[in-house]
Amino acid sequence: MPLRKTTIRMYDMTLTIDNNESDTTFQDIISDILSQDNVMLSVKSTGAICEVNTEMNLPLRVSDQYATIGDETRPWHIHINILETKEARFVIENKTNGRHSYSIRFFDSNGNLVLRANFVKMYDSSNTLIQERLLAYEKIFAKYGKKQNLVLRATKEIEHY
Repeated sequence: MPLRKTTIRMYDMTLTIDNNESDTTFQDIISDILSQDNVMLSVKSTGAICEVNTEMNLPLRVSDQYATIGDETRPWHIHINILETKEARFVIENKTNGRHSYSIRFFDSNGNLVLRANFVKMYDSSNTLIQERLLAYEKIFAKYGKKQNLVLRATKEIEHY
């Protein structure tokens, strides 16, 4: 009996900027983050916070509704339910020590934090902002239209046999 080809709609996390559809996927923005040096990922639950210093070009795999950051055969990895991740925000915070912190945060439909990518080691020992690090953050921000909030939505069709 021959296999019948059908097309189904699947949530693929396409980023939408000001209601203009984009070809950018959730995988693209995470890949841009993981291509950077000195990024700390954090995941918060009700009773704990997990923080992981990443390595440049850490593996990323997307399968069904999950993105896996890291390698399951190594000491750590993170699974993210991309069906539940609805928004990305670029956040710059003023700290009490006169510095700024830089992060990209992902939220679910209830506004709960799913994942946070902190750009760390942004300052040198004399408390001066390292321009190359700032440029790396700003380059990703510019790539996604210099919008602080990015709504994530589904549109991709995949072939399923």
